[in-house]
Amino acid sequence: MIKNNVLGQIKWEQIILEGNPEYGVELQPIDFAKVAEACGARGFTIEHPEEAESILREALSHKGPSVVQAVVDPNEPPMPGKATTEQAIHLAKALLRGQKDAMKILKTIALDEVREVI
Repeated sequence: MIKNNVLGQIKWEQIILEGNPEYGVELQPIDFAKVAEACGARGFTIEHPEEAESILREALSHKGPSVVQAVVDPNEPPMPGKATTEQAIHLAKALLRGQKDAMKILKTIALDEVREVI
């Protein structure tokens, strides 16, 4: 489960498909691991990438249902590996129309591009 305290897919559909700034997608923080435990499952949380292997191993070895929540950056776009020109134009429109955290989103995208090159 991806945890970023927003309706992530809807947020990015508004930005990338429509070219509009996000609207009405913020969620109150929910601890999905604790919700899982309240329902009788085992809950796990990944807060840093280096924890992923050990936590996933533990969750998969658990006898019974498990929920793993991965805390991610809400400014990280869940975009396809190669965005289309139309998607890039819509992103630019949304950013210019007042998208919240526009500079953080641009910084995240730029860092992602640098990581791909390195």
